[in-house]
Amino acid sequence: MANALEERFSDLLLQRIMSDNHPSRTDMDILESIAPPRQRLMYILSLMQRIENDTNPSIPMMQRVQRLIMEFGG
Repeated sequence: MANALEERFSDLLLQRIMSDNHPSRTDMDILESIAPPRQRLMYILSLMQRIENDTNPSIPMMQRVQRLIMEFGG
């Protein structure tokens, strides 16, 4: 279970990632390492929406989402 500071920092990173057209790989890596399950799910869904809305989604972004989905389900 994440502590209050981890959750706050995860929220901050998630908002940065969701509001940026080209989110920082570093922000995404850090969020993935500390986010509790609820925020990981919100993060995965936001990346999936980004891919859905992009006519030419980035291959690394799609690979990231694929990896996250496999980790989330396992």
